[in-house]
Amino acid sequence: MLFNEKYAISHINFSTGFIAIEHSGSEYSEDEPLTGLVRGFSRLIGQESESLGTLQYKIRNSPHDFIIQWDGTYGVMIVAEDIRKMDEIVKYIKNSLYEINYNSLYEERYRTGE
Repeated sequence: MLFNEKYAISHINFSTGFIAIEHSGSEYSEDEPLTGLVRGFSRLIGQESESLGTLQYKIRNSPHDFIIQWDGTYGVMIVAEDIRKMDEIVKYIKNSLYEINYNSLYEERYRTGE
């Protein structure tokens, strides 16, 4: 269970390049965790997301090539395009999730006036 975090890595498969992302629930819509994560990554590097099709996104000019997608079985997944760079990609995603979580916590406090 996530406490202060909105997003966290729950599983990494170094052979396939799949990184499962756990997220706190949303009462708004099923795809809100996916779109929120895409928006968070986009804001971090000041770039727009690019839709690759049904519930798949890529962040333009990201320092690493990966796809953020919704999987019907596992939920939010990040798929590394070059598994030879998995260590670098996982480190980047961990650091980015820290920033995304911090920023969303700050935004929530700002909205509610805490």
